[in-house]
Amino acid sequence: MFRRYTFWLFASSLYSTLSQSSPEHLYGPKTEAGTFNKPAAHVRPKFRYWIPDASVDPVVVSRDVGQAAKVGMGGMELLGYYLYGGPPSNGAGRGTFAPVDWATYGFGTQSWDDVFQMFVQATKDNDLILDFAIGPNQGTGVPAPKDCEGLSVDIAAYNVTVPLGGSFDGVLPGWGAGSLHAVVTGLVTNISITLSASSLTDVTSNVTSDGRLKIDFVDYNTTGLNYTIFAIYMLQTDYRAQDGPLEMGGPQTAPTSWLQNGSWAADHFSALGAHTITNFWSNYILTNSTRTLLSSIGMYAWEDSVEIEANVYWTRNLSQAFYSDHGYSLAKYLPILFHRNGHYRYSNPSTWWVTDEADAGNGHIADYRATLGKGYVSYLTALNTWAETYLGMGFSAQMGYNLPVDMLSVIPSVEAPECESLDFSDLIDGYRQYVGPAHLAQRRIVSSECGAVRGEGYVQTLPELLWKVKRAYAGGLNQLVFHGYPYSGQYGNTTWPVFTTFNYQYSSMHGPHEPAWEDYHDQMAFVSRSNWVMQSGVPQVDIAIWQKVTDYPGHVQLPTYAPTDLEAAGYTYEYLTPENFALAAAKVVNGIFAPNAQAFGALVARANDSLTVPGVEKLIEYAEQGLPTILAGGVPSTYIDTYDYTAIAQREVQKRLQNATTLPNVHVTTSYLVADTLSLIGIQPRTSIVSTTPQKAILYTAWRHDAVTNIDYVYVYNDAMYSPQGQGTVEAVLQIKSTGIPYEMNAWTGGEKRYESYNATANGTLISVKLAGNQSTIFAFHCAEDQKDEYSAARTTTFEQPYTLENWTLVVEHWDPPGDLYNITAGAEKHNTTHYLPSLVSWQLIPGLQKVSGRGYYSTTFPWSCDDTTTGTILDFGWIYHTLKAVLNGHALPPLDVTAPRVDVRPYLVEGQNKLEVVVATPLGNVLIPIWDQLQTSGEGPGSADSSTVAPPRGDYGLQSAITLTRYWV
Repeated sequence: MFRRYTFWLFASSLYSTLSQSSPEHLYGPKTEAGTFNKPAAHVRPKFRYWIPDASVDPVVVSRDVGQAAKVGMGGMELLGYYLYGGPPSNGAGRGTFAPVDWATYGFGTQSWDDVFQMFVQATKDNDLILDFAIGPNQGTGVPAPKDCEGLSVDIAAYNVTVPLGGSFDGVLPGWGAGSLHAVVTGLVTNISITLSASSLTDVTSNVTSDGRLKIDFVDYNTTGLNYTIFAIYMLQTDYRAQDGPLEMGGPQTAPTSWLQNGSWAADHFSALGAHTITNFWSNYILTNSTRTLLSSIGMYAWEDSVEIEANVYWTRNLSQAFYSDHGYSLAKYLPILFHRNGHYRYSNPSTWWVTDEADAGNGHIADYRATLGKGYVSYLTALNTWAETYLGMGFSAQMGYNLPVDMLSVIPSVEAPECESLDFSDLIDGYRQYVGPAHLAQRRIVSSECGAVRGEGYVQTLPELLWKVKRAYAGGLNQLVFHGYPYSGQYGNTTWPVFTTFNYQYSSMHGPHEPAWEDYHDQMAFVSRSNWVMQSGVPQVDIAIWQKVTDYPGHVQLPTYAPTDLEAAGYTYEYLTPENFALAAAKVVNGIFAPNAQAFGALVARANDSLTVPGVEKLIEYAEQGLPTILAGGVPSTYIDTYDYTAIAQREVQKRLQNATTLPNVHVTTSYLVADTLSLIGIQPRTSIVSTTPQKAILYTAWRHDAVTNIDYVYVYNDAMYSPQGQGTVEAVLQIKSTGIPYEMNAWTGGEKRYESYNATANGTLISVKLAGNQSTIFAFHCAEDQKDEYSAARTTTFEQPYTLENWTLVVEHWDPPGDLYNITAGAEKHNTTHYLPSLVSWQLIPGLQKVSGRGYYSTTFPWSCDDTTTGTILDFGWIYHTLKAVLNGHALPPLDVTAPRVDVRPYLVEGQNKLEVVVATPLGNVLIPIWDQLQTSGEGPGSADSSTVAPPRGDYGLQSAITLTRYWV
């Protein structure tokens, strides 16, 4: 079944091929999109669905899928958790043993096949769509024979020192650690970690079959510290995506075949590794009717971020591919690769070796990373092709980060690139780095695994989750997969409230065990409608910024473009790497870059940017075609493709770049700030921030243009990251470069109405907005309608003094742990207490509620005198901690924006006594704190000896803001 593939596949025409993919995966309408008011399943958000292993109850799995549909999700992303690979000895495993036999219930067994078929059927029965991980844990591998050549490989280095003028005659250090890959000798200069590049010599051919080497350094250079012999071996990483039964504790039996022996990580830098995965799925899981059924409801095959342990990321034929790419042998430069080119493992030697070349050998490292990146692209391309041709689905992956490759260059390799809020630290600038290449490749969907926060087990609130969602939209993302929904049934050695991943370290465990579950629908509907807009048409972006790096670490926390001048002026921007210029959409027409994609108005490169010769040649070509180009801070001159191009070639292209600065559309500045220069040369943002209160406030915007309906969609977001909850309101005047009639789209209710506060101008439309902290809104400019006859100005509104509602009755429904903590299906034990509140305060200030989670039922009555002259009456709830639903005089109020929970209730008010009822829900954190160290999942919990998890912070639950009624007249 697993043939020994010996070829190396590179997708040399990758970008041109993928940019011509089937239309449903590129820009443009999808028939399954539905409407703004009722988005279809393909548009709505998803949950990552964790099941512990294949021992799960199919009835519970089916119920879990139904619960997701109930709260308005579009689908589920199935992932076999398998203790995150196994016990802690295997990388980031979470747990010391499995309570069931993985020889029977491991990934890829008949039991897994049965679960997968049942999950696919349940998804279809609930009219949802399905994504599935291509392996357990993070999707990095599948069951395979131990000697399968498609598994992940590594290199390890051992060294021995020889004195100047000395000799070596003996067995190589590390002999037997793997297959010998290369033996290199080098002179250590007078600086202990530095190797003389001219002395590096590949002596592999001198090694005997029994690992002996005889070499005499008597006639070698005697100026330096010593000589070092490096023995480099290639070996399988033996990294598992899922441990085998014999590596696990618990009720395990010995496997009788490789099918029962866990999953090995596949080689991620060759098509051979991809074929190892796809061959397994095709021959062992997608059998009978499963493949047909999956093709009818499946959206994406999917892989998580790559975190395979390795000293140096490698593939079997990398050295040959390297020579083909760069024209010289990598062998003698292998000693300098053992730093920041792997993951977690510490190689021997531990010294960070460098050469005495001007760049310390970094050019060779860049060449290695370029070849590795090509191998990674071949892996992704093979998976992408299999998903399309074999399943009729797309392929999605979290790719490029955590790896020593140029992330931006590999992003176009799949149909639905995905990043994550955790590794990108919710950084809008980081998202812009990810989406730039995807948008230029005309990918319709760029998603995010959203919501994971370390230290927020069971305490994350929905407003916080939506804060992450809104920053994702501001960064150009348009689909969310929420982290995550766990299997809700009984599982061995697991306590209430539910099976919990990652030793309780991360948020969040969504599901019906949460008191707020019945309130999720409103928030998910908001995300669905926002997705619908952000997936409509084509993204439009003001500025492209050059970015070339050879690796991309995870957990990015700082922006690449650090100043805020662009955002303060209203400019949007995205990043591109020079390799992206090979994409079909990367062309200049009438001074616009990528007119069929982002339609950038200018390209920016900075003096401290790294260059490549082909990239600069493209930059010059674009400038000569009339693209406005800004060289901020001066003309960049640092090239990182030293060994692909001669110094003469670099000097020549640099001379051409210098000459290009004489073009009228090329502007060299002394400052790294770009906004003022853009304004001076007449390039205005699509959305200019004319004025704000308070001054210097920043509003983030994102544009989509739908050519079919001739509508411009403008997403506007007021980020209040550093403001206390309920604060950070901004009033602003925006100049929007659209001449259509503006409509405001309410993603909370699904309503759409003409916007009243605007002025038509020669350059577009002036709009006045007021957004609470972390509030967003969406404008739709209907360009087919004539704006000239629709002139409107801001109208004067007069507000009466607010009337504060007091004297509340609060009935708290306590959700307490069950008497038997291991009885998950029993659910929380519930009882009620009643409290009388003159005014609204946190539950932390109410006796008996400090350690309580559950639901709060508030009610109050108040007198009201109706006034027929008023335009309306605003009921303002201040701010919402988690969720809120309200009923006034028997009328259920519409879904409320959690950042600005205000609604006009004039039609519902009556003369005399009125009654307001409010229901809030809380996270489970407060009730879990007293039993934190008693919680367990698979016998491992936050109180376990190897756990670094600490108890979550206590939450201030309940209504806390003054709730007011305010009459107004217009």
